[in-house]
Amino acid sequence: MVVGIALGILSVVMVTLAAPQAGEGCPVVTTPGSVTLHLGKSLYKVFEPTGTATGAVPGSSTPSVTAIHAADVNVTAAGGGGIPVSDTGPSENITRGNRRYASAVAFRVSTPGDYTVRITGARGEALIVRSLADAVRSRVGWVAAIPIGGLCFLTGLVLLIVGIVRRNRA
Repeated sequence: MVVGIALGILSVVMVTLAAPQAGEGCPVVTTPGSVTLHLGKSLYKVFEPTGTATGAVPGSSTPSVTAIHAADVNVTAAGGGGIPVSDTGPSENITRGNRRYASAVAFRVSTPGDYTVRITGARGEALIVRSLADAVRSRVGWVAAIPIGGLCFLTGLVLLIVGIVRRNRA
């Protein structure tokens, strides 16, 4: 029973920690510009501002069209090797403060390390964030452990009740 409770609590905590905090703590890149980041093995997306809680950001694109394209983004590893970058529709949206951001391009890092992300073209800012779907996928084992912890708890509870009943009869 105690094992079930511990496994359930640990699983919930690990799943909750995996969820990115909607762009909090992620680097802001003034475009055109570049930033060097230490990235883990994952899918990353470049987000650009598309509006605020009260309307559009002056000079930004409409929410259904992004100004940053794959040709505008260059990702290179510390050793000089480039990573393919692809356009992605504004399928993921995040809010940071009162600003809304939409995904513009994506790239997959297969080897953890230092990478330089260079963005040319549109003037403004961009965020580089791990894909929400990728972050959730990385914790699927912990999600599966939640019902296992519940099952262990229920099994322990049944065994405890059976033990109490047997002692009372004796």
